[in-house]
Amino acid sequence: MSQQSAAGPSNSQMSMYTSQNDNHSTLTVPPENLPMHATNDDSMTVILLTPLLELQNLAQALTVSLSSTQARPISPPPVEAFLAIDATLADAVHLSRIHQVKQRKIERLKNEVLEMEGKWREIVESLEKGKLELEEIIQEGEQRIKTIEEAKAGAIPYPELLAYAQSISAFTSAPPNMPEMTPGQPPPPLFFPPFPNEEKMRRGRMNNEEPLGLLGETHSVGRPPTVSPPKSVGYPGPGAGPGINPYRPDTRQPMQEFDLDLDLNPDL
Repeated sequence: MSQQSAAGPSNSQMSMYTSQNDNHSTLTVPPENLPMHATNDDSMTVILLTPLLELQNLAQALTVSLSSTQARPISPPPVEAFLAIDATLADAVHLSRIHQVKQRKIERLKNEVLEMEGKWREIVESLEKGKLELEEIIQEGEQRIKTIEEAKAGAIPYPELLAYAQSISAFTSAPPNMPEMTPGQPPPPLFFPPFPNEEKMRRGRMNNEEPLGLLGETHSVGRPPTVSPPKSVGYPGPGAGPGINPYRPDTRQPMQEFDLDLDLNPDL
């Protein structure tokens, strides 16, 4: 092993190693005495143990050669082998120091990356939360737009609404703070109720014929119907007095009129 390490650098030993001087990285050629297999292993333990094992072997060979009592003495290892393994060990220690500096830098960068990853996760969570809130706002806005469109589609036209208001205005009370009409002003226009009164309901064929008679008023077949009185009983006219509603139904029993016509067969 000593002769192989002292023979010089091989092709694999010519790879570039990084050294650090004043916190600036430079490229240097690896030492010539570094073992060939040390550059192929990634573990710093192997790099450090290899020259130590070689130095141990040389020390054991030197001890055996010094303690030999045989007639043919064993030659000790050459001094160049010790010098070469010492240089190799120094280079391994220097490389270990560089490795430790690089490792500390890697750990520092690793911590920075972990910190940036934590911040990135917080940003992603806030973005996800904002996305959910925006989706809720969009859904609420779409719901409101749909409600507005449905309200517009089912809106009552203003002319129809005003006509209905005019039709029921005669049957609703005025607000308490409405001032009284000053004398000399024309009376309000006549409004028709939104429902048919009794007189209209007594007319046949959609309020186009003459009004029907009162309850109990009959006539014979072939004779003209009995003419109803011009004014219905129980329905006062406009001048009947204040406070009387002409459209209020009469609760009194109507009087029945009989013409005492006992002829059951008028055509005979």
